[in-house]
Amino acid sequence: MTYRLTKHHGLGNDFLVLLGPAAELAGVGPDHALRWCDRRRGIGADGLLLGTLDGRDGHDLEMVLYNSDGSRPEMSGNGIRCLAQAEADRRGTASVELKVTTDDGLRTVAVSPGPDSATVVAAVDMGPALDGPRPDRQRGPTEGAGLTAAQLAAEPLRQRTLDLGNPHLVLLVEDPGAVVVTAAGPAWEASFSAGMNVHAVAPTPGQADAVTMAIWERGAGATQACGTGATAAARAAHDWGLVGPTVTVHMPGGDVQVEVGERMTLRGPAVRIATVEVEA
Repeated sequence: MTYRLTKHHGLGNDFLVLLGPAAELAGVGPDHALRWCDRRRGIGADGLLLGTLDGRDGHDLEMVLYNSDGSRPEMSGNGIRCLAQAEADRRGTASVELKVTTDDGLRTVAVSPGPDSATVVAAVDMGPALDGPRPDRQRGPTEGAGLTAAQLAAEPLRQRTLDLGNPHLVLLVEDPGAVVVTAAGPAWEASFSAGMNVHAVAPTPGQADAVTMAIWERGAGATQACGTGATAAARAAHDWGLVGPTVTVHMPGGDVQVEVGERMTLRGPAVRIATVEVEA
């Protein structure tokens, strides 16, 4: 069977998107994500997004996400923006509000035109940022996880776990740029029994209400950006008294804005890259 995919990225965090009726997408799963997301033998992406168009319960889309390793995370702030752009393209518009069912419940995404025809800006209701991980993601010991000072660059000044549908560990450090995330990320992740997204953050020098973040994503590794991670980082930094309620989060791939409140709002771009036909 031939599938027509679109490829998008949110600040370098890239996704393959496949839209269609539930019956048509029923046979697409982790094995497809492993093949299609492979950067040497496939198309290449951090994840595969499936968006079913059946509109159950009045919702516009149901989102299923597979990481490049075939695992299934609960939520992605960058991914849902890319999915929303794909659906806006399908409708022939760059302005639309969508109700999207995810593995962590309903999310609303407001899409508006970006600076060029390939780009939109999307504001996502991310729901509450809860203390975590949830009971089904029990934490193990996190006392260093075997890291050396050189790997982490410094002992974390503070740390907090939060849940945005998926689990996050936010580490306050002196300089996120000095953290070797490919070494520190897996070690910290391994100290949680069900894995963990790990972020080293610090206030951005010379900028009010801004933080800089280095990223390790469960199931995808070191990535250019993480929307749920940026939301978690903004929540933690705000609660630590480092930033106000409107936070700019600087990541290797670019910047997003987060509104901190009872329900968090994430705003950032999504960019259409290509349309690809693949054999199953």
